[in-house]
Amino acid sequence: MPPTPPKRRGLPPLALALCYAAVIALPLLPALLTGQGHGQGAMRLATGAGVVAAGMILLQMITSGRFEAISGRIGIDITMAFHKWAAPVALLLALVHVLAVIGLPDADRPGRLARRVDLVLSAPGLWEARLALILLAVLVSLALLRDRLGMRYQMWRAGHALGAVTLVGLVVWHAVNDGRAGALGAALWILFALAVTLPALWVYAVRLIRPNRQGWTLRETRPAGERLWLLRVAPPEGGGLRFEPGQFAWVAFGRKRLPLHDHPFSIASAPGEAELRFLVQEAGDFTDGIGALAPGTRVSVDGPHGSFVPRGEGPLVLVAGGVGIAPILSILAHLARSQSRRPVRLIYAARNAEAMVPPDLYRPACAALGVAPILISERATDGGALLQGPLMRGHLAQAFEGLDPAACEVMTCGPGPMMTFVADTALEMGVPMQAISYERFSYAAGRASAKDRRILAGFAALWGAVVAMVLAYWLA
Repeated sequence: MPPTPPKRRGLPPLALALCYAAVIALPLLPALLTGQGHGQGAMRLATGAGVVAAGMILLQMITSGRFEAISGRIGIDITMAFHKWAAPVALLLALVHVLAVIGLPDADRPGRLARRVDLVLSAPGLWEARLALILLAVLVSLALLRDRLGMRYQMWRAGHALGAVTLVGLVVWHAVNDGRAGALGAALWILFALAVTLPALWVYAVRLIRPNRQGWTLRETRPAGERLWLLRVAPPEGGGLRFEPGQFAWVAFGRKRLPLHDHPFSIASAPGEAELRFLVQEAGDFTDGIGALAPGTRVSVDGPHGSFVPRGEGPLVLVAGGVGIAPILSILAHLARSQSRRPVRLIYAARNAEAMVPPDLYRPACAALGVAPILISERATDGGALLQGPLMRGHLAQAFEGLDPAACEVMTCGPGPMMTFVADTALEMGVPMQAISYERFSYAAGRASAKDRRILAGFAALWGAVVAMVLAYWLA
């Protein structure tokens, strides 16, 4: 009998947004309620911007994606996108903090501006503030430009993690050393830092103190397509992984157990199967050598993660592109094992037949569910089993034949442009936006879909509320 899947954890998006705003507003709340604070307008702006920037920096420690209490419902991809774009907002507020401390030129005090600039640049009591601002700018720049810089993934992750912990220490040091917060305020900043830093460090520590997560064994690595490998991983004795179909895990091989060396792979097997299966495409420093891993290699598995899971009861349309077939295989196998009666349609597209996984990985589940897969290749030849690609609206229309789009759930996984096309086309056909699911970890690959734009608009609204807090404090 398949194990009971884990309960869906995490807060709804609105609740998360309210919690985020409340935590950031907390250090400003006493002054807003009592009307007390710095008397000078520019310094009030500096204080408000600095406190909010500090709060956002500290919260970055727990919006990095691996905390199901945060990402369980909204998805780890959305959580990581928020983490990525919140950092430049925090940097902008930190710069406002510095500029407000310097202030504007004053004709009545001609030497004031120079003195303030000299204070910011060379005062011995502000060294931690200067270092924190420089470090924040470096971390933001490296995060936004990482793909262009060609840095090794492990080096970037190590530097980013160490830099983040150092930044938190400098920010708290500055908040406490400033003295205006008082003893109670200093204690609150220290508790704030511990509350966000300890859970982040736990992600690293848990790998070293939970040996059952390290006791997996690689059973087989075999080719599954052009530059595509299928990995079979056996659990430790008496162990296993409870997950939902469509989720993924962070996986590391050999003795490299720390998260610096693990990689996210979608689970291609169904919940309850004796082993885990992963599909891995050669696409980077580590994955280019995935085929050389020998059976018997020790494997550590951190999971499950992700919210790419079927939730509805109506017709289900699955659209996979390339290695994006991996979570779709898990969903198909799960539906077949559970004898689901949901109407299911499958579209599987790839650049050519050689890039597709062997039919034995999806045909049995399709046969059990009565699914006739729609196979698409950009290099299809007339008269073959594959339809001519790329994926077009007509292919989606074929999948929706006989179905009411308003009652359907659409799940797509593959290249960014393909997912955008599927999401927007399904929306135009009448599928509700909330019934369209995909995980997008990079908004740089192709244009954003209507759903992406709604998500980004939600981010902007939250950051607008954060800026409004600063203005409210300044003008109070």
